[in-house]
Amino acid sequence: MSSIEMLAATSDNQREYLKKPGSFPCLDELALKFDDVYPAFKAQTQNDSSIPESIREKFARIDSALNLLSNSGDKSVWDERALDTDPWTEIRNIANSVLQEIE
Repeated sequence: MSSIEMLAATSDNQREYLKKPGSFPCLDELALKFDDVYPAFKAQTQNDSSIPESIREKFARIDSALNLLSNSGDKSVWDERALDTDPWTEIRNIANSVLQEIE
C-alpha cells in the first residue's frame, strides 16, 4: 500500500496497519512512510507536466500538515486516539482527494 493510500485509509484501517510494523499506538510510521517518498516525488515531478499541479500542491499540503505535527511539541497528536481528530482527518481528506484525482 502506498503512503498516500495509507494516509487516505480510514482511521480503523490505519490502526490495523500500524499494528503490523509494531509501532501501534504511535502514529509516526504514517508520517515516516510519507517522508520516505515525498522528497523523491517532489524532485521527480517538479518539471513533469504530466503530473497536475493540483497533485503536487496536495502532496505539499500533506507534507506541511505532517511537519506542523512534528514541530508542534504536542505528543498527543501522535497517539492513535488522534486519528479521529483534526489534523489527521484533514490529512486523510487531502490524501483521498489525491487518490480521486489520479483515478
